[in-house]
Order: sequence, then C-alpha cells, then structure tokens
Amino acid sequence: MFRRFLGMRFLVVVIVALVALFMVACGEGGDEAKSTAVTVRPTATAVSELVESIEQQPVETVVAVVTQNPAPTPTPTATAAPAPVETSEPVVAFDESRFADVDGIVDPTNFGWPRSVETSEGVITLDTPPMRIHSLSLGHSEILAALVDFDRLTAVYSFFVDEEQSNIAELSSDALMIGFDPEEVLALKPEVIIASRFTNADTVALMTGAGIPIARAALEDSALGNVPNILLMGYLIGAEAEAIELADELIARMQFISDVLVSNKQPRVLSVSKWTSAFTAGSGSTEGGIIEQAGGINAAADAGIEGHQQVSIESIAAINPDVIIVPQPLDGANTFIAELSSTAALAEVHAVKNGEIYYVPPRYHTTLSHWNVRGIEGLATLLFPSHFSGVVFEEFSQFGE
Repeated sequence: MFRRFLGMRFLVVVIVALVALFMVACGEGGDEAKSTAVTVRPTATAVSELVESIEQQPVETVVAVVTQNPAPTPTPTATAAPAPVETSEPVVAFDESRFADVDGIVDPTNFGWPRSVETSEGVITLDTPPMRIHSLSLGHSEILAALVDFDRLTAVYSFFVDEEQSNIAELSSDALMIGFDPEEVLALKPEVIIASRFTNADTVALMTGAGIPIARAALEDSALGNVPNILLMGYLIGAEAEAIELADELIARMQFISDVLVSNKQPRVLSVSKWTSAFTAGSGSTEGGIIEQAGGINAAADAGIEGHQQVSIESIAAINPDVIIVPQPLDGANTFIAELSSTAALAEVHAVKNGEIYYVPPRYHTTLSHWNVRGIEGLATLLFPSHFSGVVFEEFSQFGE
C-alpha cells in the first residue's frame, strides 16, 4: 500500500507539471507568465479527481512506476554482526517415566547434562553424551550396537569378530581391535568404560585410578531381567529413545512366547558342551535361563547343579534328559553329538534314544544380551514345533537399520 501511495503522489506531480507546461505553451497568463515563475496550484477538487483516477489503476502498474524511480539508496552504516544462531541435534521425544524406577539413575527427573548413575563402582557423572565409549564385554557391546552408532565404541576384542560366538561380528570386523592389556584401553582415552560383573577387579581398579569413569552394569540370564540394564545404559550414554524401543521389542517378543506356551508340558532339557571336558549349565547360567524361558525344565539345575560344572558321561545318564542341546561352534558340536549318540552308556537316555540331540547357535545361548531372546525363540520352536508352525522370528536390528 505504501508503494501504491508513492506511485499516486508521483503521478499527481507529473500530471500537474504537464498541465502547467501546457498552459504556458498555450499562452495562458500572457507575457507576464513567460517572464515569471509559473505556479500551478490545482484545486482540491482537481487533485481529488486525479487521485481517484489513479486509484483505479491496477496495483502492478503503480508498483512498476515506483520501480522505475527508486528512492535514493541510503548510505550504509556500520552495524554489529548478528549473533550466531546455536543449533543442536533434534530432540527425540520419549516417555521419561520409563526411567523412574531404574536402579542406578541418581536423578530420574534429570534428562539434561551433566547426569549421574550409580553402579557397584560408585557414582559416576558425565558432563556430555559420551562419544568415546569402551565396553569390556561382548554382551554390553551387543546392546550398545543397538543403541548408538558403532563408531562410538573405541575398540573391540578378537572374539567379537567370531561369527559363531558374536552377534556383532560384521560390525566388529571394521573396528579397531586391541588385546587384553588394560594399558591399551587407557591409550584410547575413552570418556566412559562399561564393565560386567565378570570383569577382573584389578582391571577395574586400574582404570578407575586413571580417572576414567567406569560403570559396572549388570547383565542377566533372564531376558526380561535385562530390560532395566538396557534402560540404564541408554540413560548413561544419552540414547533413551533407542533404549525404550529395544526394551519394548524385547518385552513384546517374550510376551508372544509366553502366550503360545501356556499350559504346555515341560520337557527336561540339558545344555552340555565339550571342550577338553564336558560341561553342563546349571542354575544361574545363561543357557539354563534360556531353557526355562523357552518352556523347558533345566535338567542340570533340576539335578542340583549350579553354574557351569564339569560333567561325566555317567552323570548325563543319571540326569536322563528328554532333550540335549549343544551350544558350541558347529564343528565341535557335531563331533560331540556323534559321541553322545554312539556311547553305549547313554543308549537308554531319553534324548539319545529318541534322537533329541541338537546343535544350537552359541551366539544366541552363551552371550548375555538381548540376543538371548533369539535363543529362547529358537529353542521354543525346537521343543514345540507344532505351536510355532509358520512363525518366522526376525533378527534384532543394529542401530540405524
């Protein structure tokens, strides 16, 4: 509107001037008009009519006139440079209440930085989301791989790349590999170190003494028992939304298994592997937890065995399981299965007699992470094939997939 007004004023002046010139040219005012300055003062009525006629012109026409006669460009004056606009990563919404009852979170209402967690090594505080994370266990590394970009892990260990033992073998193949000397970890300058309850105490003490925050986070042989651990780790490293997503997937998959296995007869299952000697998995073991969550009875625990203990052929015969599973690399598993199947002392054992001896992937049965759910799903399908006919269980995805 301001431009239109200027255009109208300009045209008024132009037209008035033309009228004056015309009058002079026509001799209006006589010789006096030729010898003195000409003053043209249109009447109010004339101006009004002129403005009214201009207002009837299209707006584009008025703007074009103004464009042809721009106002003088003002001389630029020095001005302060605008303050830079701070940018940040987009904030992903998540349900903060999911962390309210997670053991170890010092202030479950604080989702800013710094933030603190308390583990068996005491309270540690991180000022910012850690970009250099070091994990001393395969199970924790598998969880971290689902929560953050794997590049945030400073290094891996040799067994991380073993495809039969590790669920992050492909990711680990491109990562920096180090040995087991704690000095190698210190040289990486991690911002936080995550250890398991099995990590050597001297190693933990050395790293704590070096001033690096270290969190000894628990890992459970129960799939659902790992949910709080996943949430704690997600909070510690600033991956809350990803932790909730992984926990919810784990809960949903376990609920599906539970719904299908209601009121089923429970076979007695023995998990046994042979290296130089045969070992079975009793109560409190990862393999035992998988057996129970897949709808079976852990035959070793039923016989009073705790943890991993050496077992003889005679002991296996006395336990007399309905099913035997062998969670070790395939070559060794096939050799051991052949031995169990052909040993005369085991001929009357239900599992041997009925041909119920199976290889199961050790990466699902011997690692303490959410990947144990795949072991539960696979074993449940093995024990109750008719219940899971047509069911396809997908692998867990890694971060960003």
